[in-house]
Amino acid sequence: MVIEVVPARLYELAGVLDAASARAAQVGAAGDGAGVGGPLGPVVAGFGETVAVAGGCLAGELAWLRSAVTTAAASWQQVDAGLLPGFGTAVPR
Repeated sequence: MVIEVVPARLYELAGVLDAASARAAQVGAAGDGAGVGGPLGPVVAGFGETVAVAGGCLAGELAWLRSAVTTAAASWQQVDAGLLPGFGTAVPR
């Protein structure tokens, strides 16, 4: 099986993951539910806290994944550079 790895596509994926991480962090910081009163107030506040924690965790995981994808892209660029023949030379079969 042949897997074609295009570093430019990996860098594009890293950009998408970075944007998703930023969005997840925004969701985590969206609100605390303090404006809800009555018997549902504590429940809504607890739900808001859960969403904030989940958003922060998701943002962290996406940021880590972006870093891993960026590292893989850089690694593949180094491999490609080592495999490409110099100008005016041929690749032996």
